[in-house]
Amino acid sequence: MDNLNHKLKTNILVVDDYLDNLTLLTIILNNLGYQVRQADSGKTALKAVEEKLPDLILLDIQMPEMDGYSCCQQLKANPKTKDIPIIFLSAFNNAVDKVKGFEVGGEDYITKPFLLEEVIARVEKQLILKQQRNQLKQELKYRKKIEKKLLESHQAIAQILEACPDGIAVLKFIPSRPNKPAYFYCTFINSVMESFLKANTNKSIHPQILKGSLDIFDSSLFEYFIKVVKTRHPFERDLYYETPEITAWYSVKAIPYGQGILIIVRDITERKQCELVLHETNSILYQQAITDNLTKISNRRAFDVYLKQEWKRAKREALSLALMMIDIDYFKRYNDHYGHEAGDRCLYTVAQTIRQAVKRPSDFVARYGGEEFAVILPNTEREGAETVADSIQKAIHDFKLPHAQSPISSCITLSIGISIQIPTSEDFTILIQTADHALYEAKHQGRDRIQVYGSD
Repeated sequence: MDNLNHKLKTNILVVDDYLDNLTLLTIILNNLGYQVRQADSGKTALKAVEEKLPDLILLDIQMPEMDGYSCCQQLKANPKTKDIPIIFLSAFNNAVDKVKGFEVGGEDYITKPFLLEEVIARVEKQLILKQQRNQLKQELKYRKKIEKKLLESHQAIAQILEACPDGIAVLKFIPSRPNKPAYFYCTFINSVMESFLKANTNKSIHPQILKGSLDIFDSSLFEYFIKVVKTRHPFERDLYYETPEITAWYSVKAIPYGQGILIIVRDITERKQCELVLHETNSILYQQAITDNLTKISNRRAFDVYLKQEWKRAKREALSLALMMIDIDYFKRYNDHYGHEAGDRCLYTVAQTIRQAVKRPSDFVARYGGEEFAVILPNTEREGAETVADSIQKAIHDFKLPHAQSPISSCITLSIGISIQIPTSEDFTILIQTADHALYEAKHQGRDRIQVYGSD
């Protein structure tokens, strides 16, 4: 059905001054389903072609006024009609006439009297060839359109890549061969990447990148790039680069691309410097947040965090944890007598004395509140806790800070309560409560003494 519809749309012009031939060809072609028009001379044929372009012309050579050769030449000279296939019909059977027919532009040559089967076969062949040529033209036209779009796209991409602030390069991977190592070949590089490389290597940029070429940045970079090619997994890393002339940070990203990789390099020196400043600032702010402004030791917030951490660790490892609560005896009387400024100096002196008396890096000293201090002693049993407490009291006694209003001594003294436990629950407040109770007992028994609750 499709073939019939195609034939009904096919227009054939038959040109012959001999009516019998004209009629016979028309009947044959009509019966095959083709649309057929007739012309009895060359001039009539040219007019018929102007009215409607045929798909194929059967053209007699020997005609009055204008022969088939002349008619063919005019058709081939016209851009609108030059692609119409022409089959010559002629009683001349010699080679000269046939050659001339092809020279003036004919596609085929049938001699009279013709065989109907031959005419049909040659007509269908020329129509098929014409259809194929039309398809090829459409394909070429479509391909040119696509190529134009691709070119425009490539130009746009090239402009974008050139305008990009990042360095970009495309590297094709060339596997190792006998006596030749594997390497990458640079197929594209934008101006930013060229500037990066020239500024850092001080060498001319070579398109062939061998293993040692990237050692200036990172000795493993070449191997990482090969891994990206083989695994198809991207690679990203911040690299620090330093020479006597240059100090810089670069973010390097390698992405699988075709038979190689796409590399994106960004100068992040400014960002890294900002991060460093921010880190330093955060460290300062954090230290300020966990430090008591007056005594310059850790504050209550830091104490809560550290005690919770050490409580969990002691529970996990089944270790003893000691907590020491320390109070300056009769400190209110000290403040009332010497003044708050002297009281602040006293608090600072006591805090620093306690910190110096505690020796292990893991031991933690904090101002718990007012004139009260706390010492956390990880992995410490009763004997060790008592030893530390004795060292603290001795240091305070040796300092001999005057306290004229103390009813028990002429100098500042401390009451110390100690709790020692091996944690069995998540609740660490029980350690604080027990240490507070021990401190209360030390005060109740006369102050300037140590009270211990816990192991042994």
